[in-house]
Amino acid sequence: MIENKIVIVDDEENIRELVGDLLESENFKVIKCADTDDGYKRILKSKPDLVILDVKMPQIGGIELCRLLRENVETKHIPVIMLTVESTETDKVIGFGVGADDYITKPFSNKELVARIRALLRRVSRIEDKSVTIEADDLVMNLEARTVTIKGKEVKLRPKEFDLLHMFLLKPNVVLNREYILENIFNYNIGVTTRTIDTHIKNLRQALGPWGDKINTIFGRGFKFVPNVKKK
Repeated sequence: MIENKIVIVDDEENIRELVGDLLESENFKVIKCADTDDGYKRILKSKPDLVILDVKMPQIGGIELCRLLRENVETKHIPVIMLTVESTETDKVIGFGVGADDYITKPFSNKELVARIRALLRRVSRIEDKSVTIEADDLVMNLEARTVTIKGKEVKLRPKEFDLLHMFLLKPNVVLNREYILENIFNYNIGVTTRTIDTHIKNLRQALGPWGDKINTIFGRGFKFVPNVKKK
């Protein structure tokens, strides 16, 4: 039985075939694309469960494609794993900054890639009650539609920002340290650093506008979310 649909976008044929064969052997349905233009079209058409993007490619490149996916309401929820031959912190911060969910450096082990994919798919689908709407002051989060509105106006959030806000809403007035965030949002991804977590928090605050001031930095401890929260 087919488990999930994954789009691979990589200009290296050997990588496309290697990853494609591996995932098909693990019961995933795979769509392979050689460039970002074709990849974007296929992603819009097929609405996959996950996308694997090479960072360095012709045309617009993997990072810019990730940005486009996050800006499109039809694709902004799709988890993205970036493949790269580089492993510098700056590259990863840029990738996470445009909405990538995970980063894997070439060469990678087959077991690690499959484990990362399954962990990310589990994390995205891990919603205890999809009928629940969470409210905090004038903010409303719909878990089924993965939307957030403030005073009735929709706020555009990348998947990691949505997950962070969901975490804060579930634990109001509780100091959450970076270790907790690393475990619950990033699944102990070894590529995620303190700087990366801080970047995501910064992006979330900016997306929320004045409402983002409710996320307090507790020096030396972590972050605390302060509004009153109720569930319907």
